Amino acid sequence: MGFTKSPIGETLRKSTLFILFLLTSLLWAKGSAIITLEMPIGARQLGMGETGAAVADDAASLYYNPAGLAFGPLADEWLTSYYKPSKSGPFFTALAARTRPGFFAKSELWAGTNEGVLHFNGDRWVEYHSVLLEGNTKIRDVVRVFVGSERGLDEYTRQVKKYNNADENEKHLVEVRIPWNLYLKDTVTALLYESRTEKLWVGTPKGLFRFDGKTWKSFESEFGAKRITALDNQGASLWIGTDDGLFLYRNGRFEQKGVVLPSQKIESVVWSEMRKELFVAVKEAGIARLIPKKNPQDKDRWSLFTEEDGIIDLEPKKLAVDSSGHVWAVHKSGLSHFNLRKWEQIQFDHNVVHDVSVDKKGAIWIATQKGVWRHLPDYATASGKKAELEREVGEKENTSKEDWHHYHSGNGLSSNQVWTVLPQGNDVWFSTNNGVEQYKDADYQVSFFYEKLLPILNIPDLYHLFASMTVPLAEWGTLGFFVNFISFGSTLVSDEFSSDELVAYNSSEIVGGLSYGTQLINRWALGVNVKLFYSDLSSGSAGEEATTFGYAFDVGLLKKDLFIKRLNFAAILANIGPSVYYVDKSIEDPIPLTWRLGLAYEILSSVDHRLLVAADYNREAVFDNEKGQPEPFYISSWKSIVKPELGGHGFTAAKNSLLQGVFNLGAEYTYANTVALRMGYLYDRTGKRQEMDLGFGFMLSDVLQFNFATIKDVGNNDGVRDGQMRFGLLFNF
Repeated sequence: MGFTKSPIGETLRKSTLFILFLLTSLLWAKGSAIITLEMPIGARQLGMGETGAAVADDAASLYYNPAGLAFGPLADEWLTSYYKPSKSGPFFTALAARTRPGFFAKSELWAGTNEGVLHFNGDRWVEYHSVLLEGNTKIRDVVRVFVGSERGLDEYTRQVKKYNNADENEKHLVEVRIPWNLYLKDTVTALLYESRTEKLWVGTPKGLFRFDGKTWKSFESEFGAKRITALDNQGASLWIGTDDGLFLYRNGRFEQKGVVLPSQKIESVVWSEMRKELFVAVKEAGIARLIPKKNPQDKDRWSLFTEEDGIIDLEPKKLAVDSSGHVWAVHKSGLSHFNLRKWEQIQFDHNVVHDVSVDKKGAIWIATQKGVWRHLPDYATASGKKAELEREVGEKENTSKEDWHHYHSGNGLSSNQVWTVLPQGNDVWFSTNNGVEQYKDADYQVSFFYEKLLPILNIPDLYHLFASMTVPLAEWGTLGFFVNFISFGSTLVSDEFSSDELVAYNSSEIVGGLSYGTQLINRWALGVNVKLFYSDLSSGSAGEEATTFGYAFDVGLLKKDLFIKRLNFAAILANIGPSVYYVDKSIEDPIPLTWRLGLAYEILSSVDHRLLVAADYNREAVFDNEKGQPEPFYISSWKSIVKPELGGHGFTAAKNSLLQGVFNLGAEYTYANTVALRMGYLYDRTGKRQEMDLGFGFMLSDVLQFNFATIKDVGNNDGVRDGQMRFGLLFNF
């Protein structure tokens, strides 16, 4: 280090060098300054053997690979989930979903089509229902349960055997796959997933059906073969719209409602839990409101909104209720909006509106033939809600802060013709002329990390802190901010002029940075870190202080779905910047220019189970010229590779160069998006380190994630990090 010629005292110099020597055993970057630039962070990544270059999917990726900021869940992104082009009309006619919150929240989606239903299990679309055979169970037994009756059982069984390529004896058959359209092949006209009971309700032109996870049930005998047009639930009750009236299903009984309405052709129904009211779109009549009776002696109270009340026309098609109780109605030419006081009109000129829905943040999503609009009303924001409470009676509503965003084939969608929109968690799903598309709406993330360094030294103020934040910028990518800090501790040494007087000094380093990541083409992403650092190795000493200040850059690439789906590749050149000096300008130390390469692959990815494996390779690329001075990065980055410190020629040089780096392997298993178990291995031949990393994580709430990791030395070395514990928190909001 350049500061070693400082006249701050021989004892001080030796003490500082001793601590820094032990600290550099944490790393493989031993020939460079500013150790904090290479201090790995993130209890999750450290529990996976310090792998993170190709994973890069949380706020800790600011250190490992800023290109991870370009993809979800850190960034808003568009994906084509199921490609099914159609020019004559929508192939996907209805959508229903449920969200599994947790580490990697995924929507489980049900889609109605012109040929029945399909299921998205959180990872991929499946055209079948899977059943594991137990004991002496045969295909016929499984099919009987699935269809719920004996009618047509022989033919159904024959089709399922053919689908599974099963022989007559059904030998070696463990799993039976039953096509969804085995039982239900009609066009789906309405779809509802009831989260409380975990049942799927399906409406078709021929009646009402229900799937409880094992068995289909038809309500033809109880309800008839009516054309189902709309479904919504009110607690344990189900509201059913048909072309022949409105019905309520409760406790196994059907009851017709709304016989007083001027038309019995129901287009849409929506229940307002806030106001305990049902709104009904009635063909050729307008929008009806029902306040249901509370006991058998009462009567239902109906009211009807028409053009005289302010709605666009008498042909409402779809309805939605937002978190404030406002009602949004779709008409061919626009929207009618009921703000609990009056109806307002929003016209879409030269366009056709198809659907409307509301996400968890209060934004209104509007599907049209010219793309999708996202509208966040002022009253849905925190400031708007406050203003609503403070607004005096009769005071005009302020709408200046209301915003609109238009998504189309030029900025995310693959098709402008959007038929259905369904927000679910952080995802928004669309039925378009190209199939099903998905918009992932990213949260802000804030992460905190702490570890006590070198527990064998038992120095209270020897620790490492990291904090970061990510800010999604819609289609522009994501910004990140971070601070990385190390306290090297406080040391008492004798003054060089007076051996009886003790002098206290502190040593620390801090790195602050700004990150940005954005997508390029074909799932490639580019990320950049701009970092400023300050290193103070002798603060408070009586002699000349050893401090330095400088800057560095990181440039990272990340490729999603390399060759195969869910295989990621990363390449990063980190810590590009000039050398530094502490006291003597003639003695410069290079900062740790580093190559990072990474691979990550999700072996298993479903709603309840996720298994990820990752591998990183880290190689310092510092190289000194013949005069002992560090070369600039554009020379060191390749020359240190072809001319390793251990020398050699040909294969020997390549081997020595490879072994000069650090190898990291890791795995993470996540169950039900709430509990994660992690394991990793680190091998560093140069630094004489072989370590096993263990970690776990769990969700404390939908917004807070806790992570822990520890190190176990498995080599015959000093094991200075043995037992070192890491703690991390991750907030989503």
